[in-house]
Amino acid sequence: MQLALDAGESVRGATGDNPWVGCVITHEGKIVATGSTQPPGHPHAEVMAIQAAESAGFDIRECELFVTLEPCATQGRTPPCSTLIIKKRPRRVVIAHKDPHPEVNGKGIEAIQNEGIPVELGLLASQAEKSLGDWLKRFSP
Repeated sequence: MQLALDAGESVRGATGDNPWVGCVITHEGKIVATGSTQPPGHPHAEVMAIQAAESAGFDIRECELFVTLEPCATQGRTPPCSTLIIKKRPRRVVIAHKDPHPEVNGKGIEAIQNEGIPVELGLLASQAEKSLGDWLKRFSP
């Protein structure tokens, strides 16, 4: 997850109104791909990492996905990442922090879990909270 946080930090300030998210995909405990959110209207971190892993010849169904912020669940400028994750069916999805954005806020996690894909929430959550603090504060009461 630390590598995913680093990937997110590497694009801080370059993602417009989107959060600076990082994603790492592993296969049998080895890192096979990373991704980070691209500028507005371009792929999010999960899409970038999945594309990189598949380009390297990996079947996502045999992989685990680590992402710093809950995958989006609504159509915006790009399709929802949770839909792609469900389609690709990784063995497990590990999420550092829930996304408090009102259009996400648990919906991405719920959608993935409802399809029988195991989700773990909270790995390096405090580090993700520090990294994504400015994004998270935008939606705090």
